[in-house]
Amino acid sequence: MSKNSAYTLIIAVLGLVSIGLVILTSVGAFARGNNGEEFFFVKRQAVFLGGGLALCLVAMKIDYHRWIKFAPLLFIVGVALMLACFLPHIGVKVNGAHRWLRVGPVGIQPMEIAKLGFVVTLAWWFGTKEKLAVNFKDGVLKPLLLLGMAAAACALQKDIGTAALLLFLCLVVMFVAGVKCRWLGALALTGLCGVAGLAFHSPQKWDRVMAFLHPEKYAGAEADQLINALIALGSGGLTGLGLGKGVQKMKYLAEAQTDFIFPNIGEELGVICTLTVVFLFLLLVMSGGVISLHAKDKTGLLIGIGVTSLIGMQGLMNLLVTTGLMPTKGIGLPFISYGGTNLLLCFGLIGILLNIHFQAVYETRKNRPANVPAAMTARM
Repeated sequence: MSKNSAYTLIIAVLGLVSIGLVILTSVGAFARGNNGEEFFFVKRQAVFLGGGLALCLVAMKIDYHRWIKFAPLLFIVGVALMLACFLPHIGVKVNGAHRWLRVGPVGIQPMEIAKLGFVVTLAWWFGTKEKLAVNFKDGVLKPLLLLGMAAAACALQKDIGTAALLLFLCLVVMFVAGVKCRWLGALALTGLCGVAGLAFHSPQKWDRVMAFLHPEKYAGAEADQLINALIALGSGGLTGLGLGKGVQKMKYLAEAQTDFIFPNIGEELGVICTLTVVFLFLLLVMSGGVISLHAKDKTGLLIGIGVTSLIGMQGLMNLLVTTGLMPTKGIGLPFISYGGTNLLLCFGLIGILLNIHFQAVYETRKNRPANVPAAMTARM
């Protein structure tokens, strides 16, 4: 699979995008905010798709080492734009949260920029020197400050789920960089306690947690989305009710075109298609991992693992939420859910992976740079 991993990656992405466009064709006619147009979301998604492909081609041509030069700036700009969401006439409040910026007729989510900046900054930090990972101050405390900045911005936006996503992303990159497991365990425990504390002090978030634990007690309220999602998944059976014949999209399942698009796939196209989606995500993560492990240097390894994990974790969180295995959190399904900012980000990440692939070393194991396995064994 090594040398063909880029083809596998492209096939997986094209498969996910195709399924997304097909289901949006069906869901869009009933989804909220379609301006009365049956194909409103499909047409806009196609425009975003064109922009995403162009961005992918550009990122594919840019040497991934150049991202390192602007990594901290990219992260700071992303966090600053997240805070700008609270400014009047610029920020947009949606469902009680300030997470959008309005630029003319276009709305963007700055947190997507912050995610990319966070990943690249971590790769820049651990890719500079080999011994950083085995030093507690440099390997844990300083990256923790970076995570704290991003988590604080997420907390202000009432987006605890993204804070948790960044925590797990940070742990993955630190693990690959060679940070000791006992330090990672302590960081994970501290971070999860922090996320739980934020949820406990937010009545809305805590109600979501309780609705996840006891959905029958919150039917018609916080658990309504989850219950309708499970009804959609269960009613589809093996082959589905047929494209366009789903019922839950008809105002029962809110956000059917974004966060809860996966249950609509199950209802109309059945278990076969939902398992196909899971398989395509597995292919994407596996091919991204193979490309990363064959990167010519530690920087490429860390950036590759980071961007692959970013896509994979978002997909995993969406699948867990929509199948009732995780408390409800507003996060789209990469390449499938409607949403321009995330689609552009994901295609940009794929472009970065392809650039790493073009510079990768696939010949033999002995030709791999010595610093890559050293980073993996530094935690021992």
